[in-house]
Amino acid sequence: MTLHTTPTGAIVWRVALSCLFVTVMFHSANAETRYFKVAEWPGLERLGDSFVLPLTDPAAITHAEDLISLGPDVAGGTIPVCLITPGADGINRDFNQKDAPPWSWHVTEFQGFADFTIELIDGNPTTVENDVPWWMNNTDGQIGFWSYTVVEDVTHQVPEPSSMLLLCIGAFALIGMRRRKRN
Repeated sequence: MTLHTTPTGAIVWRVALSCLFVTVMFHSANAETRYFKVAEWPGLERLGDSFVLPLTDPAAITHAEDLISLGPDVAGGTIPVCLITPGADGINRDFNQKDAPPWSWHVTEFQGFADFTIELIDGNPTTVENDVPWWMNNTDGQIGFWSYTVVEDVTHQVPEPSSMLLLCIGAFALIGMRRRKRN
């Protein structure tokens, strides 16, 4: 196999290696992570939006499952408290809207379930989306939305590593086609 030294060839190899790295990293993270939809309490929907909560801790996963099966009134500890960061991660989006684009922010750390939080970090996913820099500056990137709780396990709806690999292969093929057209 010959490594191309042309600028286009170098770009193609970088894209291919990046895709392989992303696929491997996503697969290792996905094997240990469960994803849950966090939305307004069932029956109390006003805005109709949601976000995705990644969980790895077995006790947190069990509590999230209890919130779904028993309901927030019985399970308690209804509010997921998290740190977020700007930037889409390909996973966090509004699962209440079909084909919704990713939010321009995502959860980086789950801090726990709470019965209440300070008012400053109360809000909703749409408010965060409308002004991510403001939210980050005023809350230090923390969320704890009072009327939101875990309502569904969406692990099976998160892209599989094979899907990520197919997307990368498609990008690789497009770059190769453009290169051939130029020659």
